[in-house]
Amino acid sequence: MRRLGVGLAVFSVTAWSTNYVVGRFLALHGADPLAVSLARFAVATPVVFLLAKFPRYRGRAGGLLLAGMLGIAAFNIALYTSLNYMTAATASLFVVLGTPLTNVLVSLLEGVPLGASTLAGGALSLAGAYLILEPYISVKSAAGPLLALAATLSWSLYTAYVKRIYEAYTPAAASAWISLAGTLAMAPAAAAARFETLWNAEAALALFYIALVPGALAYTAWNLAVEKAGPGAAASVLPLMPVITLVISAAILGESITPQQALGMALAIAGVYLSMRRGRQTKASR
Repeated sequence: MRRLGVGLAVFSVTAWSTNYVVGRFLALHGADPLAVSLARFAVATPVVFLLAKFPRYRGRAGGLLLAGMLGIAAFNIALYTSLNYMTAATASLFVVLGTPLTNVLVSLLEGVPLGASTLAGGALSLAGAYLILEPYISVKSAAGPLLALAATLSWSLYTAYVKRIYEAYTPAAASAWISLAGTLAMAPAAAAARFETLWNAEAALALFYIALVPGALAYTAWNLAVEKAGPGAAASVLPLMPVITLVISAAILGESITPQQALGMALAIAGVYLSMRRGRQTKASR
């Protein structure tokens, strides 16, 4: 069960690696971040409901709204806005912080002490991600890093909190109602969104991709991963995002992998292993 959860988390992280690249493409072509966030989940939410077989509403409106605001509204608006100020590679570096942040939050919420392997794994993953992405780092202003950090914090809070929704919903059903709640939370801002920036073939194709793959499929898979493996184990996979991003760039764009980046990949993977090892030990002790 836990192995399946980790596999689903890896799928989500792989899909989200492409989301950063496509999001940066949209930003460079003048797409409005608010319009991208709203349109993305206006398309994704019906698909998530279809994947969940149109689940029945079972209450917990406040919890669903909080999860939707954290994991859908705040995260996406902050992320896509940050990509107007920084490269996709730089933005993905901040995702690595999601592992230690989530572990700390879970520790506080569940009263589970942080182990040495968790701290060591987080440090190794961060060092590895930096070595991978250092050649590509380009930041225009402090706004980009601050927004990327806000997106990461919002996602960590979501990952630590969403398991409480599973007391009333299956992960697939939770994905559907959280997606709807997040979309409704963003709806009042629709009047300020510049949807005309998405009215061209390239932007529309990119939008449908991020709505269906990193959106509907990856969000559903992530909630299943959190339910089956736990929030700490799922978040431990996040440092793989810079690794996957680099491998995809090498395969598709023909970019070479330097010895420094190879070392970074090794450190990031070692960090994931250490963090997940702590998760297995904690689960076995309960």
